[in-house]
Amino acid sequence: MNRSKIGRWMIYFIAAAMGITATFKLAGAEDGVELFGNAAAPYLLAAVQVLILVTLLLAKTRLLGVLLAASYIGGIIAFSWLHQGETPLLGILLNVLLYVGAALHWPKLTTGDLA
Repeated sequence: MNRSKIGRWMIYFIAAAMGITATFKLAGAEDGVELFGNAAAPYLLAAVQVLILVTLLLAKTRLLGVLLAASYIGGIIAFSWLHQGETPLLGILLNVLLYVGAALHWPKLTTGDLA
């Protein structure tokens, strides 16, 4: 198995995490209303996660999906630090996994030669 395939599978792992958490948000939407303070918030977040999932799975939009997923996970990290007062180890681990997977799948990302 070469680096590109390993990187792609790491990205697929992040896509699976997005799909699983979107399902949990939809299944427990009543609990999410109390957490988010808005009845539409769990559904909106689940829709964003499904969008990220689709962009990560399609080959032509995978790089866009990586950017969207990195932004979304960065928001998770910021929310955990600022509002919950805890260190978001899972969010940091997911973001590191995403970046390493992207660097393995597209080696040009690490050289700076994207032309």
